[in-house]
Amino acid sequence: MRPPLVALLLGLATLGAADAPKAPTDAPATLLAQTDKLVGTDDMTKAAKASLWKVTKGKWERNDLGTTGAELLADKHNAIMRLPVKLEGFVVAFDVRLDGAASLAFTINNAKEQLARVIVAPTYVSLRRDDYDGSGPEKAFTLFTQPMPNDAGTWHSVVFEMVGDTVVLTVDGKISGWGADPNYAKDIRANPSFHIDGATATIRNFRLWTAKPEPKPTWAEKRGALPRPLEKPKK
Repeated sequence: MRPPLVALLLGLATLGAADAPKAPTDAPATLLAQTDKLVGTDDMTKAAKASLWKVTKGKWERNDLGTTGAELLADKHNAIMRLPVKLEGFVVAFDVRLDGAASLAFTINNAKEQLARVIVAPTYVSLRRDDYDGSGPEKAFTLFTQPMPNDAGTWHSVVFEMVGDTVVLTVDGKISGWGADPNYAKDIRANPSFHIDGATATIRNFRLWTAKPEPKPTWAEKRGALPRPLEKPKK
């Protein structure tokens, strides 16, 4: 029997016309994760119709460049598109272009709420620990943020790693930040999602790898060279 993740994503890796451009399959450079198996690729253009993505809010449309999303006024909510899978350690890579959106976020969730998210906004990139217990005592707070001009029409590459209790964000191979939370190692990880505030942003070249449970042997050294995560606000 195939592992659930591989079984769910098998179609994602093979969808699309034979002559359609394909998302790169080489693993990106990582700081934390030892990438293991490539379990999903989707260039996200209209030539590769991936049926596994589930739109829950907003308008999402595949075109020659990728998948473009925007809020719908009637929703009174940001645009959301999810991939219904469960994960353990993983590495996600994708390209994003802002075309007027206030921000694009990639989130990883537990059974009910968001655990962590990457945010790409017109003037900064950010890594956030989310409010993963709903009405409980926890509140969302920023782990890492850095000013970065994200001009409309300019593509940026994003790599997001999650192993054990730790998450790492890298943008364009030159901006990196990290954070950790003990509950990351305990919670189910499910339904990776894209969220768009406003209109519009475009995503392409989505790739997903499993990661070995152990971090890279060099992670401690690499971590020491990165900015320290911002502290959780005191209650």
